[in-house]
Amino acid sequence: MRKFVAVGMMVAAALVPANVSAVTSLAVTTEAVFTKPTGTDAEQRAIVNRVISLVDGAAAGSRIRVALFYADDNAIPTALVAAKNRGVSVQAIFDHRMADTSESAAIKAVWAQLVSGLGTDKSASSWVMTCPAGRGCVGTLKIGTVAAINHNKFFLFSNTSGTSNVVVQSSANLHNGRDGTKGYNNALIMTGRTALFSAYEGYFGDMAALRANNNYYDTGRPPVTDGNAKIHFFPRSTTAASQYRDPNEDTMYTVLDHIDCFGNTSTGTTDNHRTIIRVNQHAFTRPYLAEKLAELDAAGCYVEVVQNYAPDTDSSSVSLAEESLRDLLARTSSVYGGVVVRYYCDSDPVWTHSKYLLVEGKYYGVADRRIVWTDSANFSTNSLRQSDETVLQLEDSTIFAQYLGDFRAARDSAPHQPANGAAITC
Repeated sequence: MRKFVAVGMMVAAALVPANVSAVTSLAVTTEAVFTKPTGTDAEQRAIVNRVISLVDGAAAGSRIRVALFYADDNAIPTALVAAKNRGVSVQAIFDHRMADTSESAAIKAVWAQLVSGLGTDKSASSWVMTCPAGRGCVGTLKIGTVAAINHNKFFLFSNTSGTSNVVVQSSANLHNGRDGTKGYNNALIMTGRTALFSAYEGYFGDMAALRANNNYYDTGRPPVTDGNAKIHFFPRSTTAASQYRDPNEDTMYTVLDHIDCFGNTSTGTTDNHRTIIRVNQHAFTRPYLAEKLAELDAAGCYVEVVQNYAPDTDSSSVSLAEESLRDLLARTSSVYGGVVVRYYCDSDPVWTHSKYLLVEGKYYGVADRRIVWTDSANFSTNSLRQSDETVLQLEDSTIFAQYLGDFRAARDSAPHQPANGAAITC
């Protein structure tokens, strides 16, 4: 059976039932954790259980900072309140939906638990807050009827189980559903990178202070490189008339634009070491990224995409999601066969909720690289131009191999596996 949790973690996670803290003695290293939505309860809750073990490992006098979209599963909130009660400084920022009175009873219950347990006084050492209604904490741009949100999913530990400056970047919401435990999600735990941790801390501080900046990427906190890692913060603005159609100032387009399909000697395809590009996306609604991927495939790269697809119910127009998927699936006369696409429909019981890109090959003129970009940000305009988001980049062969295994699992489980030129069916 394929491993969905980094070496040494499967056994520990398997011993942890739902809503019960994991052992706190688990060593903290740079590692990847994945959910298996069709697996056991422990496999579904692998990210939740690992985060709880990190919270439980935080000693009195240390600090935990959390930025999340929403939570209706109380396991991690319960652990955070317990940490505060033993002397840990716990600070948490959520999207405004947590305080929305129209939300579900489960969200309301978790919010009440956090407010009661952590308080809301930001002059205290522990507190919880939400971004204002109709915006993120940093991003405030509204495009049409779509507002900015705080879509982040990260945890910062000043010290846990004896390890300082631990970052957890995840794709998962704290929900027992397809965007949480019941979908494909990932979390990347980073240690030993002080500059990276400090950059996240600074971003968290700007969020807490509600420092509105719709070009935060360039004028707020530009990307920070720390060894083999790099962190990007959003939103990122454009001066183009159409926010939806402009590849300029698009970080992921820039990444794709610096990929070469040939020139490798030890990575890539088995035939002649062509660069391999793999995309795992919950929401894919930037058509020019789909066009670029098809262009790279025609140029000789091997391109695979696994994604969700939510069809537009308005038959009078073609949605950005439909346009993007059509571009990926387009019939081609290329000798390379076109982009390999596997997708989940909105009506399917399992989703992929991850948001990552894997490049195996030549990037920025250097051959034989293995790089992961993982984040809270979808391939959507909202994630790029409007909302509070992060994209974490890491070049590490061991971590890459773990993400590759997860990608194959999500790809192979997708129920819709059409040939190029086939119609979209849901």
